[in-house]
Amino acid sequence: MVQKIRKKTKGGADAPRLVPLVLVVSALAGPRRDGRDVRRPFSPAWRLREIFVDHFDLDVVSTDRPLGVEEYARWPGAVDPLWAMRAAGEHKVVLTKTPQEYDDDSIRAGIVPILALVAGSRLDELAALWAADLPEVARVGLTGAFNEAFNLIPGYDRVLFLGPRPARDLNGLIGHLHALVGDECASGGVAPPNPFPLCPERVLAAGPVALKR
Repeated sequence: MVQKIRKKTKGGADAPRLVPLVLVVSALAGPRRDGRDVRRPFSPAWRLREIFVDHFDLDVVSTDRPLGVEEYARWPGAVDPLWAMRAAGEHKVVLTKTPQEYDDDSIRAGIVPILALVAGSRLDELAALWAADLPEVARVGLTGAFNEAFNLIPGYDRVLFLGPRPARDLNGLIGHLHALVGDECASGGVAPPNPFPLCPERVLAAGPVALKR
């Protein structure tokens, strides 16, 4: 059971912090493990936020869809979490420009930025999100959100995801995700994709940011 993150703040050590996290995701279509572009939007746009609020009582800001690795490297919120907080609006979702065309010819990694708002004195409790496996109900919720966004058929297609983890661990997550994809491809008797591109180190430097009250 995951301990829920309480959100009440009183100031001082309890002053709120904005903590950059990421989920990484890939999708495989059919028994041949064909590619499926994961840069498709969630419906509704705040679907992922609802899951974190419902299952972890965790106040978060997220994007409306996974970003490609190059997109994430250019996304202002990757290096400036406060920008993302301001851009999120009432629903606490940063809207992005959807690709004009989707590329289902290759297997790719997608990145979902998640900014968690927690009291400073409870930053250590946030680690409960990645100290153990996600609870089954949360994993089912995330899997369903990805399946719907990517138009996947449960039991026929496969969605693979890791996280949430601190954004500074992104490249390690991408490497681990590629290994999982490789295992799935091997089980289907097909060659694994080339290694997924990694993010420039300069993009991974952002840590928790104190919010002014």
